[in-house]
This record gives sequence, C-alpha cells and structure tokens, in this order.
Amino acid sequence: MLLPETRFPLRLDAAGLTSFATSVLVAAGASPANASIVAEHLVDSDAAGLPSHGVTRLTQYVAEIRRGEINPAATPRVTQVGGAIVAIDGGMGFGQVAGQVAVDQVAAAAEPNGIAFVTVHRAGHAGRIGAYVEALAARGLVAIAYCSGPRSGHFVAPFGGREGRLATNPIAYAFPTGGFPIVADFATSAAPEGVIRLLRDLGRDAPQGALRDSVGQLTSDPAALYAHPPGAIQPIGGELQGHKGTALAILVELLGTLCVGEEPGDPGRTGNNLAIIALVVDSGFPSRAERFADYVRSATPIEPQRPVMMPGDREFASRRAAATTGVPVDAVVFRALNKCASELAVPALDVREGVP
Repeated sequence: MLLPETRFPLRLDAAGLTSFATSVLVAAGASPANASIVAEHLVDSDAAGLPSHGVTRLTQYVAEIRRGEINPAATPRVTQVGGAIVAIDGGMGFGQVAGQVAVDQVAAAAEPNGIAFVTVHRAGHAGRIGAYVEALAARGLVAIAYCSGPRSGHFVAPFGGREGRLATNPIAYAFPTGGFPIVADFATSAAPEGVIRLLRDLGRDAPQGALRDSVGQLTSDPAALYAHPPGAIQPIGGELQGHKGTALAILVELLGTLCVGEEPGDPGRTGNNLAIIALVVDSGFPSRAERFADYVRSATPIEPQRPVMMPGDREFASRRAAATTGVPVDAVVFRALNKCASELAVPALDVREGVP
C-alpha cells in the first residue's frame, strides 16, 4: 500500500507488524527462531515509544546481512562458565538473540551465587538494552547492563575532543517492585546514534547541543554525523558537564570491552559487546522498591499537567496505549519498510489506521 508523501504516525497492528518483520528477516536469511526474537524486540520498542530502536532498524539489519556483517542464522555459544562469570560468543549474529541467551545465562548463574556477570562479544546491534534488564527484573532480579561498540561505531567525541572515540555506550538498569519493574535505559551520549539517524531520515533537526560537525562547530544538521569527514555526537552533559558523560562511557568500555579481553581502539574489532550484572535480592525488596517509587512520584510537579515519573513509567504507558490504538510507526519508515520488503519479495505491510 502506497502512502502520500507526508509524515504522520501510522497505527499498526502489533501482531501484523511482528509477522511482517519476521518475514522480512527470514527472507533475508534469518532462521525463523532468530527472526521472531528480533521482530518481537523491535516492535516492542516501537510500542514503548522508542522508535529509534524499533522497526526502522529492519532496513539496517537487512543491509548488514547483505554486506556479510551479520550472520542471520548464527546461534550464540557459551564459551566460559566459571561460577558467577559467564562468557558468550555471539557468532556475529543478531544482538537481540545473543541478549536473550545472556539473560537466561546470567539468571541461572545468579541463583546459586547471589550475583553473576555475563559478557557477550561478536554480536550485532543489541537493540534496546533496557529489554534485557527488564526481563531480569521480571524474574525478581536487580540487573545492570552495559553495551559497547566497535571502532566503526565510535560516533561520540570524548569531552573536549573533536573526533569520535567512543560509541554511544548505553547503560540500563531495572529492579522489581510490587507492580511493573522500574527500568532505566540511556545512552552516555547527548543523543543515541539511532535517534540522529532517524532524524536524518525524517528530515528533522538534531537536538540543540547534541552534535558538532567535523571542524568542531555545533550543528543541528543530523547529516553532519555521516559526512566525510564525519562530525561527532557530544557526551551527555554537553559543554559544561560532558566530562561526566565521558566518564560513564569509559565505565562501559571497562566492563563491556576491556573485561572481555578486547581493546576499544582496535580497528579490527567487529561486533557489539554486552555486559550484564544480575543480583539476587531478598523477598522484601519488591515492596520496599514500590514504596520508594511511590515516594519519588509523590513530589509536587513543577508543571501540574506533568506528574513526576520513575524511569520506565512513560514506556509502560505507551505500551498500554499501543495495545488499544496500535503501534505507532512514522510514514517515512513505513515506506522504507515496504521498499525493503519489495526487494525481498515479501508481501507489503498494510495500514491498520493512519492518524494525521
């Protein structure tokens, strides 16, 4: 189905969108099991209101498969188990598939030890790492995750620098409560690369202060990041507090790269790395955490129409809305998905409802 050249969020049926994404990945060479894991991850990200890590990534993954950068049929392999420490080789397969294996492995190792640390290397783009800690919190564990990328993905300049030396190096954590878990997931850069990429594709400006061009000047043009020579994303904290964002990004490299035995600056390094820590907590923890969350939310808001929220509140509300109204997908992304599907001889994605 063709759409007019306009931009507005479409509302798509979650099951239909997941089936479509699965079909695209299978047509590109993925095993049905791997394709299903990735598709569900992407659609859930869109449902949670995080489109930079949603189905817009399908075209990226198909292109990476075609270039031989991802093995879509790869099965992650556990290479080391030493009590509370587990290592996994992603086999240059989908990061979401390796991430699911990591969740299962770290949960199993934490149960007898009280704490566990799992690392994944040689995996594709890991997607939304908050999904992994959220899954662990649903099992009653406290979890922290870190994700680092190869030199080819070093889009972020260190504080005071002009050139990229770090990936966006996200950190996520989650913990159980009496209700849905608290989930935080944030890049250590002023903006995730996926957001800059999406803004470029949608023809919109980058957030103020998030980007510098190749000569070090602030710019709102997202295309500057992908120019030759490239610009760079700024660390979280910007011009005044960017040293804090850089310090957090270095922490991610410590746990996600150096502890895996790899070097961040190695030009031959491939794939993304993921590190997850899981902690076993006592039976009273969820109730304490729920009271803590309620205490934070009880703060009087500066703007009455915008109540104070805990990390993850907005995403869970977005999921509830999507369950009723459909998953939001930008029309530009919709057209790109159907172009990709056409190239793979996959039936086009249809619209459930368009909302101008």
